[in-house]
Order: sequence, then structure tokens, then C-alpha cells
Amino acid sequence: MNLPEKLTKLKPYDPITGYYPVRLDANESYFDLPSVLKAKIADQVEQIAFNRYPDPIATEVINAFAAYYGISPDCVTAGNGSDEIITILLNCFLAKGSKIVTVSPDFSMYRLYAELAELEVVTVPKKDNLQIDMDALIAAAKEANAVLFSNPCNPTSLGEPREAIIRLIESAPDCLMLVDEAYMDFWDESVLDLVTKYDNLIVLRTCSKAMGMASLRMGFAVTDPYKTGLMRAAKSPYNCDAVTQAIAAAVLKEQSLMRHCCDEIIVQTQRLYTAINALVQRFPEVLETVYPPRTNFVFVKTAYAHEIFEQLLAKGISVRCFPNGLRICAGTRREQMLLLSELEDILQP
Repeated sequence: MNLPEKLTKLKPYDPITGYYPVRLDANESYFDLPSVLKAKIADQVEQIAFNRYPDPIATEVINAFAAYYGISPDCVTAGNGSDEIITILLNCFLAKGSKIVTVSPDFSMYRLYAELAELEVVTVPKKDNLQIDMDALIAAAKEANAVLFSNPCNPTSLGEPREAIIRLIESAPDCLMLVDEAYMDFWDESVLDLVTKYDNLIVLRTCSKAMGMASLRMGFAVTDPYKTGLMRAAKSPYNCDAVTQAIAAAVLKEQSLMRHCCDEIIVQTQRLYTAINALVQRFPEVLETVYPPRTNFVFVKTAYAHEIFEQLLAKGISVRCFPNGLRICAGTRREQMLLLSELEDILQP
């Protein structure tokens, strides 16, 4: 049987598995939900009619999400994680053979999903400082059907200011701009409020990072009401299960808790950045630089990424390894102390 090459050439996504006492590799929140909130969630789950299909629109979740960000529920589509949202957008909002522009480095799954949708992928390299070359991206966007990138960026931890994103949107009004703001809760340069101003803008958000719900699969697309209607028509009828909806709605309604956790994560990320920057100054022959983060992780540029990664793993500490660096999520203060202690030992001559 002959299967298409776009499928047979794929390799499964390969995250770190197994038990490690310190997990700093997946960009998760280090806050678990409080026991009181878990009890409230348990009450909500107990009321679910498990023999019935879930709400196809995820109305309660969408209303809670919209209230948290101060936007209209008519602009929000809920999905089974941001990955489902991206898949729907690439397969339904773009025709086969359409040209989509990505940047590099960026989230690796963008290219994979685009190739599965049989799109032509054009990649614009970032500058040496890992910031987007906005002039080059604008030039490419004018010749393309869509642009897809994360802001702030995974894995670099860097972000592009709101003014630069607006310039991009306005420079190519016929190009669909897909801005993945999965980490924007840790920064303040969002364009979420502009989705009804620009009809070529769709913003993606997730519950997996700042909201401490990585164990669930819940993502959102935010755009004008017209395209929201198209998104809801294109998705599977019951794409978000009832249990996920109940849990996500309960958490999203705890606005003060979420903001507190987010503020604390930002503090811990800056603390980690400061500590690793001190190691960069002490060991410049091994660590080249650490970039000022706009996320809940830092990215350390080093030619010795694999060696450091393996030695940390042997000590029970998992981080994410890239060919040119390490992505390290901000954990608790205790986890940071363990990480920094082991790094100190590894970096000694």
C-alpha cells in the first residue's frame, strides 16, 4: 500500500519521558491548583451527565476566558489545545498549495502542520540576536497567503513589541496573520484587543502555560465574529470534552489566583535569568549568552548544550536541549537552587 510521503517521512514528537525530580523542560507552570479549587472542580465534574455529549461551543469556558481578557465571547473559539486550532486554521483557512511564512527558530510544529496541510512553507531566518527580521518578514508576507509565528517566542524567550506586530499586520492586509501568544501572559505587548480592527488577524492563546492546566488540552482562537463563526463551523462538533470544559471554566473564573500565579512566575523567571547571567559572566568559554526572557523560561546559547543537558539529566534535572542552546523553564526556588548548584559543578574547569 502506497501512503503519502508527507505522512511516511514523519517522526513522532519526542518529549522527555520518565521520572525526574526537577522538571524544567516543558514550560509548564510550577503551580498546581489549590486543594480548595480542586474540591470545587470535583463538585463540577460530579454534576456532568457522562452519557450526554458536551456543549459543542464550550460556552461557559469561552465566557470565562473572554471575561478574563476583557473581550467579546463572540470572538472566541475553543479547541482541543492550540494544536487543534492551528490544524483547523491551516487546513480550512488556506487552500492546498497556499504559501505560508514562518520564522526560524520558532515552534517546530508549525512547519509540520503546514506540510501536512500541503502548504508551501517559506522560512525567514531570524537575526543573529534571535529577534525577527521584521523587514524581511514583511517582504515575505506581501507574497504569501499567511504568516504564523509565536510572540513571545518558543524557544528563544524573546518577543516583538506590539508596534512591530501592528506594522506587520498593516503592511500585508491580504495576508492572514496567525500570532501565537501562548506566552503573552508573561509580557504586556499583546495584540489580542485588535482582532476586530484588523480582519487579517487571528490570535492564539492556551491554558497550558500561565494557567497551570497543561494536563488538560484547551486552546483558543480569537478573531472577529465572522471568522469565529467559520472556525466554529470547521471544527469537530464536540471537540472539547465535558470534563475539560468543567475544569477550565472553574479555573478561568479564579481571576485573582491566575494573576497572582502569573506575577510570581515572572519574578521567578527573572531570578533565574539573573542567576544564569552571572554564570555566563563567570564561564564565558562555555556559556555564550542568556537572553532577557519575555516568557516563563530562559534560553541559554551554548555550543555545549548536549553535554550540559546529558549531565543535568544524569542528576535528575530535565531541561530542553537544542543544537545551539538550552531552554530552561522557571521552576520553584528550590528547583532553581538544585539546577544552579548542578550547573556550577558542570561548568567548573
